[in-house]
Amino acid sequence: MVTADNLNLDVLELIFAFIPGNDLVAVSSVSKSFLAGVIPCLYAKVSFTAKHVKRYRPEGGGIMSPFLTLRNHPDLAVHVRQIDIHCAPFIAAGQVHPKFLSETADALKVCKNLTSFVCGPRILPALLGSLQGKERLQDLHIYAALTTTQGEMLQKITTLRSLTLDYPTWNIVDSLTRWAQPLQRTLSHLTIFMSQEVNDILLEALLPLLPRLRGLHLIGCPKAPHTVVIKAATTHTPSLKEFSFTIFENTPPPSLFCLPTITLPSLQHLAIDVRPTSDATAMTMSSLLVSLTSLSTLVLKFADRQLPIWNSVIDLIAPPSAVTVPLKRLALMDCAVPIDMVGKLSSKCKDLEMLELPLPIKEIQAFTAAISSLKELHTLTDVGDAHASHGPRATLARNDVRYMMRACVNLRTIVSDGRMWTGRPDCFIGITVTPQRYKANATQHWFSTSKEYSYLS
Repeated sequence: MVTADNLNLDVLELIFAFIPGNDLVAVSSVSKSFLAGVIPCLYAKVSFTAKHVKRYRPEGGGIMSPFLTLRNHPDLAVHVRQIDIHCAPFIAAGQVHPKFLSETADALKVCKNLTSFVCGPRILPALLGSLQGKERLQDLHIYAALTTTQGEMLQKITTLRSLTLDYPTWNIVDSLTRWAQPLQRTLSHLTIFMSQEVNDILLEALLPLLPRLRGLHLIGCPKAPHTVVIKAATTHTPSLKEFSFTIFENTPPPSLFCLPTITLPSLQHLAIDVRPTSDATAMTMSSLLVSLTSLSTLVLKFADRQLPIWNSVIDLIAPPSAVTVPLKRLALMDCAVPIDMVGKLSSKCKDLEMLELPLPIKEIQAFTAAISSLKELHTLTDVGDAHASHGPRATLARNDVRYMMRACVNLRTIVSDGRMWTGRPDCFIGITVTPQRYKANATQHWFSTSKEYSYLS
């Protein structure tokens, strides 16, 4: 007779992979066989976030870091595939706790099967030595304020598939062309966030060295305006599937006879950081979007939360001549989206599955009527800022959530005000909605692709 206790461990691991982390801890206490099956799932991803920082007390009276556990039990480190460090504990102003750095460095050394490493705080110099020799490391996301010597250590990591550099210093940017040579066979995703050094000369030298590049994100790089980035990308990386860039205030006004266009036939994910608020920018946006008819994801972030999004931009997101467009995910951030514009989008973008925009809480019924035609919509995210207006901001109530899920037949997840509402069918009241706390990943950039829509092969 087959019971849960005598199932093969591989089968148990497959089952436990569908169970969330908090429940895995409870499952591990059921039996020894369950504990053995749970451990690989529990330690596959190790995170250290703000809530851990608040309770971190290595001297006692708080919690110890998961890295101390890995250092003391190297047999568990074999299961670690991903490490995410969102925050670091400080012992004094500007001084990271030395025990935390020591524990983390020692833990990294024994994590031989590490495939992904994310380090948001400025602690990477203390960990660089421990990252050496990680032959399976594919994804690296770091705060790249490093010296020349530290940059040389970083260049020894040559197995990367995805590289994200936040706030890179000049010497790291300068070394990219040298680093790209050993990475040209593997690197498919490059992100540079907030750099004063990236310019047209660097892009013309770097991009030809990365023929396998399928994702390019250059955000907040003022010396690389959108015209320069688009020209370099279309010339040297025509097979891009993901593309992000910034339109700056100081970009020369476009000529009516030479408006920039994006000619990337494989492009499926586009994110644009729009800094100017003038009507000339609307013309630029229109020229960028007019040739894109096969996008699956479009993310637009603006600079003024009170500024209504331009009609011309909405018309090109939902072309009047098209009955439907293949757009699956649409995000409109830091702008005002009138309800009539929402209705126009809904009438054209009928395949939308994920929608992210500021929710008009006080007009929720009119808003719901505007999106009710989206039969495929399953996730709605409120990207409105609670601190954008004076006085308390209205919040989404349980009855509002139930009303929206009843009107939108497939809508089952709504994220708003730090809560994630999930709905499930109920034979008595139609829909049962349940809230739980929700906090977005602090190290994931707004322009990055969601896990559901990852286009990198």
